[in-house]
Amino acid sequence: MKIIISLFLFLFTNSLLAQNVIIVVIDGARYTETFGGGNTYIPHLYDDLRPSGFLYTNFRIADEGKTETNPGHSTILSGTWQQIANDGSERPTNPTVFEYIRKEDGNPQSDCYVVTGKAKLDILTYSIFPGYGSAYGGTWVGDDNKDDALTYSKAISVMQNSHPKILLINFAGVDVAGHSGIWSNYITAIENADNLVYQLWQHIQAGDYGYTTTNTTLFVTNDHGRHTTDFSGHGDDCEGCEHIMLLAIGKNVAPGLENSDLHYQIDIAPTVGDLLGFSTSQAVGVSLFEGSNPLPVEMTSFSAIILENNIKLNWRTETEVSNYGFEVERSQMSNVKSQTEWTKIGFVEGYGNSNSPKDYSFSDQNVTDGKYSYRLKQLDTDGNFEYSKIIGVDLVSPGRFELSQNYPNPFNPTTTIRYSIPESGNVKLTVYNLLSEQVAELVNGFKEAGIHTINFKASEINSGLYIYKIEANGVQQSKKMLLVK
Repeated sequence: MKIIISLFLFLFTNSLLAQNVIIVVIDGARYTETFGGGNTYIPHLYDDLRPSGFLYTNFRIADEGKTETNPGHSTILSGTWQQIANDGSERPTNPTVFEYIRKEDGNPQSDCYVVTGKAKLDILTYSIFPGYGSAYGGTWVGDDNKDDALTYSKAISVMQNSHPKILLINFAGVDVAGHSGIWSNYITAIENADNLVYQLWQHIQAGDYGYTTTNTTLFVTNDHGRHTTDFSGHGDDCEGCEHIMLLAIGKNVAPGLENSDLHYQIDIAPTVGDLLGFSTSQAVGVSLFEGSNPLPVEMTSFSAIILENNIKLNWRTETEVSNYGFEVERSQMSNVKSQTEWTKIGFVEGYGNSNSPKDYSFSDQNVTDGKYSYRLKQLDTDGNFEYSKIIGVDLVSPGRFELSQNYPNPFNPTTTIRYSIPESGNVKLTVYNLLSEQVAELVNGFKEAGIHTINFKASEINSGLYIYKIEANGVQQSKKMLLVK
């Protein structure tokens, strides 16, 4: 039985692989100002490209990643979480897609280019991984002017003169403008990047320089976001820093679709490998491309919940064929190790053959504080196996009662509310309008001590300012949120 996560970006109609992949990284754009804000600041991406592409609305950097420029770009190209320095002094620790395609297929260096507006990104051309390295590296073109228009001009020149099969373009202007702390500069930079990506796509639509919609797949993504509460910075594990965008368009991409399933930055590199027909043996991400014979969706969810000092994993399959069971594997974030080490912590028996939904769970008990990742190794009765996607959990024992600010805020129509309770007990979470009238009851019942999240969908109420209030164990807290339709 193969586990197929419910989203595959690439639902295609023929068996021919792509010939070219272009990855555009809009450096440091927060999701709330890109697709999370509709067409407000990215009218071209939202109105012109999105209807022809596949938008992934829950694309993220896991807590074991690093929300900085150099680690983010290195993660995109290697398919592994990178903890390298952000100053350009360290190269990726795992092979990049440039090294994979050159070593496996014998491609020339001219097939692999990085064009950036930050000089410190010249380290992206090759890794320090044994057996790979500079002999299989790509070519860097750029400087440190952080001028997106100039970077775009250089990228077009590379496409015209060298025609690389893999091209990564870094638009640095948004990150620079964000760090200025001037909101208008930040927004203008996003609008400029939006326009440049649209111009690039117009060239592809026109078939310029040998790149066409039938031979080229274009990704638009970010290396990191920005702080939820302060757009001038980034670098931690907050929602704003970790929630990034991914839009795929062109060859092997089903047009006009969206999906909110969870996927990660590490998934891009193995996807590029599958699109161009080479392997990425050290990558730990899950490819979003299923090749020429996609199988039915079988696993439809995999999630985690924190209950006191236990982490409960839940997953569901829709159909099963020869499913022996699931090995549950865990890795813990380390400050000294860049490699991910997985440990088997349990086994859950499968149903064998089934045409109906089956729910599974596993409890990782007495877990100490830390950042963890989990994955499932699904085993067939004949010994074959396949890995699920990876989910991350940040376990911090709640020492106090806390109601967090909803995110995103403002929102339309869905937002997430997080709360923590140090002791188990009855919890009530309600939403009121400014007239103190209750408009929604989100929670009313017994909850275990721990950190909990809930999604609030406000499609049935009007725009305006609302109060959400939590009551638990004789303590109350409330916060404001703004619904803008």
